[in-house]
Amino acid sequence: MSNVRSAEVLPPEAMLATSNCPGPAEGSYVPNTCEKEQISRNSAPCPETSSISEEEWYPDGGLRAWLVVLGCFMFACTTMAWGLAWGVLQDYYHTTMFPGTSLSTLSTVAGLVNFVMNATAYVAGGLGDRFGYKRMILISCVLTYICLLVSAFSTKIVHIFLFQGGLLGFAQGIAMPLYVSLPSQWFYKNRGLASGFAVSGSGIGGGFQTLVVRQLIVNLGLKKAMIIYAHMHVFVWIIAFLLIKERPLPPSLRGTKKRWMPKHVGGSFWSVAGSIFFGIFGYLSPYYFSSTYTKQFVTYLDPKSLLVTVPLIVMNFSLGIGRIVAGRLADYFGPINMFFCSFFVGGLLQMVFWTFAKSYTAILVFSVLNGFIGSWFLSLLPVVCASLFSLEGLSTISGFMLLANSPGQIAGSAIGGAILSASGGDWKAVTFYSGGMQIIGAVCILYARFAKDRRLWALV
Repeated sequence: MSNVRSAEVLPPEAMLATSNCPGPAEGSYVPNTCEKEQISRNSAPCPETSSISEEEWYPDGGLRAWLVVLGCFMFACTTMAWGLAWGVLQDYYHTTMFPGTSLSTLSTVAGLVNFVMNATAYVAGGLGDRFGYKRMILISCVLTYICLLVSAFSTKIVHIFLFQGGLLGFAQGIAMPLYVSLPSQWFYKNRGLASGFAVSGSGIGGGFQTLVVRQLIVNLGLKKAMIIYAHMHVFVWIIAFLLIKERPLPPSLRGTKKRWMPKHVGGSFWSVAGSIFFGIFGYLSPYYFSSTYTKQFVTYLDPKSLLVTVPLIVMNFSLGIGRIVAGRLADYFGPINMFFCSFFVGGLLQMVFWTFAKSYTAILVFSVLNGFIGSWFLSLLPVVCASLFSLEGLSTISGFMLLANSPGQIAGSAIGGAILSASGGDWKAVTFYSGGMQIIGAVCILYARFAKDRRLWALV
């Protein structure tokens, strides 16, 4: 096995030089069939390479593989974290810039960026499979930078909807399914840990962005804050872009036709899609309403104090740590099992814990637990898809699953805000709605879980 692993890091020319493929014909040099096929990453390999098992094909560690994960982590820190840090901007717009605008309207902005981002992800995943991951990620970075920079000059709510909503979501969605799927090209046994670490950037980045954006806005105002914020992204992206790298598919998957859907779409596929579709409606409510909830129940805090934002910051950091832990747990106990636990336990936490969290301490404890457990599903999504549908077209499949959560991204928190208004400010109605939707998501994944293995304690 050590020979196989060391050969994987050789350039294609070196691999060709050491292969057992037949030599060129006499006379002028013409690359033989085996060499032509070996050069193309989507074609069938030589017989010697064909004997490599799928597990042996992956480095499953090493410096280069973990640098790729670090690059994906940095992209997640800057793009996926936007929605999780939105609560700070939403609170600023609601109290300072657009005081006459309702919370349900402002939360729709974050819903819009997430909806468009996830809707774009499906098409972008397919384009990445066809034209290369790095090319599409570069396009995403350029467009995202333009949106953030232009949003600094926003003066009307429609500008916020455009440049911090729909257009920003489109720009970010181009890259999202690609850096989410990329770690799976480098890892096999440790795939869950690698994917969890990469996607944990959304939570850790969300925590840092919550701190940075709030301080920038309070001290410098929105315009200067967004200009600085946009250029901070560029610095991170340059480093991340140099770290990421694509890897060829395993020999068994080369030469397959590029598809927009799995080869065999069955109940398991729709089980995962249904789980994401319903569960996401309740997932984001604690993040969007955390600052507002804290102000209402912890009345002794100064509304402009950083302490108001601390529960949201803690929830984001816990999310990042939780996704790393979830990846390791998925490697031990099975990704589908942990996917179920994320929705089920997250729903219970909202319905039971958040409902009765009225003190600052209780709100902080809920923030830690909800961030740590209730967010696992997103980092485990590509691992679950790889387990159920293999790596063939993984970014396309992951993109479709992200598309499935688009309705909940745009409407979930807005429905929560409407429920809060309709109930006369009764937060129990919100917690039972959002927690209940996550429980439904947990129930939906059970079909795929037991279709994979009917044993109750199977590690799937």
